[in-house]
Amino acid sequence: MMLIDCRPLVLMGLQDVINARKPQMEVSGQATTYTNALDLADQLHPDVIFFSFFPDALNPLSVITGLARSAEMKVLVLKGLYETVPVAQAIEAGARGIVLAEDPTESIIRAIIQVHHRDIGQNRSWAVGLSGYAATGHMPLKRNSEQAKQAQLTLRERELIRAIVGDPSAKYMCIAGRLGISEHTVHNHLSNIYQKLHLVNRIDLLMYAQKHGLTNNNEDPPESTRAQSD
Repeated sequence: MMLIDCRPLVLMGLQDVINARKPQMEVSGQATTYTNALDLADQLHPDVIFFSFFPDALNPLSVITGLARSAEMKVLVLKGLYETVPVAQAIEAGARGIVLAEDPTESIIRAIIQVHHRDIGQNRSWAVGLSGYAATGHMPLKRNSEQAKQAQLTLRERELIRAIVGDPSAKYMCIAGRLGISEHTVHNHLSNIYQKLHLVNRIDLLMYAQKHGLTNNNEDPPESTRAQSD
């Protein structure tokens, strides 16, 4: 795996998180400029490339296109909640996924694994869906399949989804305080939500919740969730 970011602390943090999963995954190189990133990628041919947007002489979208020319190298964009990143354009340029820097470590690791193992056919379908959603607000999903997944959500999990959608930039500690639960419990609930809805991270959850109406406080949950608690 290769990391591209101009911030030493971000590089250090990502490297620690990824290398802690050896031998499953390991950082093989780091680049702090896009020119260096292109040269290093040619030398290393990494399976997955963590890519950040930052000021540079080269256009970041053009760099993604250059990196994505090789089907073996899969670009995963790292985005902060307060950072403006052209998601749709990044996907069109060849990025295989978007990860929020504020997401739990397990969610980031899961995103790396999913992007690495996703075949090119699955990736193209996923990319078109995300790009289309970013541009029009619509994502092609099968209704019956989604209803079945949503029926697995507990009332507390639905409450957490509404809290996140209501304030997307809120830290997990703040959300925990509002709901009267621990931050650890928030992370556990999120992990369960991602698994039940087949999502990767908070960006996926925000888009999914807005698309499928999981933001309404007055929604009538399925019978299977009414008797469930935390």
